[in-house]
Amino acid sequence: MNTRDLLHPLSAVRAFEAVARLRSVSAAGLDLGVTQPAISQQVKKLELHLGVKLVERVSNTIRLSPEGEKLALSLHTAFGIMRDGMEAAMSKGQVNLAVLSTFAQRWLIPRLPDLQEKFPDIDLRLITSSKLEDLDRGGVDLIIKPILRNKAPEDAMYLMGDEARIVMSPDLAKRTPVRCLEDLRKHVLIRVESSPRDADWPLWLERVGCLKVEPRGWLSFGSSSHALEAAMSGAGIAIGHRPMIVDAMQSGRLVSPLKEVICDDVSNYIIQPTMIGGGGQVTQLKAWLIDQSNIDFHV
Repeated sequence: MNTRDLLHPLSAVRAFEAVARLRSVSAAGLDLGVTQPAISQQVKKLELHLGVKLVERVSNTIRLSPEGEKLALSLHTAFGIMRDGMEAAMSKGQVNLAVLSTFAQRWLIPRLPDLQEKFPDIDLRLITSSKLEDLDRGGVDLIIKPILRNKAPEDAMYLMGDEARIVMSPDLAKRTPVRCLEDLRKHVLIRVESSPRDADWPLWLERVGCLKVEPRGWLSFGSSSHALEAAMSGAGIAIGHRPMIVDAMQSGRLVSPLKEVICDDVSNYIIQPTMIGGGGQVTQLKAWLIDQSNIDFHV
């Protein structure tokens, strides 16, 4: 079958795609703005062109034949690609991205100049919160959040790991090295009091087989960002999750004296709550996020 033969029944293909998507001839007519008989005629035209039965009537409903189901699946993908391409060309709409505050500050915002250079037409609106539950309140095109890998939705896109380790400034590591767990007693430990980061130190100590530690002191903060700032200034030892410390470790502002990690069963995923809205800009943003995670320094 040559290209001319394929292009000839495009109006019939469009009619069949609407019927297959809506599972109704009358609904397809309303969707395309034509009459029900016109839709039926176009579907019959496509069946004659292909030489196969695509739609079968069962009582007062329609059912796709096996050949119709295969064609519908291909057309759904093809029409989706076309819609994304057209929306990417025309859309000036805003893309709403919800992320945790520290993730935004430590990983996403420093990379936004690259996004603006590569995709200047993307109008990004960043929605941040320190609480995971706030990210799911609706009204957003994309969400980035940490999820247990065995609990991630099937349509979630893997972005990067979320493993966490102890970190400190290189100057502090030189003055008072940490070569084993006993060395923690010589240091101030920096903790985050808000959930879920308030569990980081207990989880890390359990992982290394030290259920109780008596450090030189504790320094507490309400946010991970402030805790990491304190660690970079040399105020003590904090626990940092990979997206939040990757840049600081690459630049040498933070070092990790011990290899033990926690949350290695948790990863950051991109969730798209609905396929409606955002269009091609959402597709471009997802691709850019994945590219950025792939070129990151791996701690």
